[in-house]
Amino acid sequence: MSSYDLLVVDDFGLMNLDLDKCRNLFEVFDCRDPYKSILLVSQIPVNAWYDIFSDHTYAEASLARVLNESYRLEMNGKNMRKIKVLT
Repeated sequence: MSSYDLLVVDDFGLMNLDLDKCRNLFEVFDCRDPYKSILLVSQIPVNAWYDIFSDHTYAEASLARVLNESYRLEMNGKNMRKIKVLT
């Protein structure tokens, strides 16, 4: 995973992270080359991400690695899954 230029984590925060999941996610974020990107896609507001982690030490460490020097895009609008495709 550390060799890819971009790591995409989709639906981040849909489930709470127990200690093992906290540890695993931290290891993934920590092993990334600082010059390679991580894209987190979430329906959860960023200010609620901390509460997803059952262990707050891992929350602090993981989010520090992801949010440091990050760009944040917030999008509001229609749910694109509800739009019917014309054939």
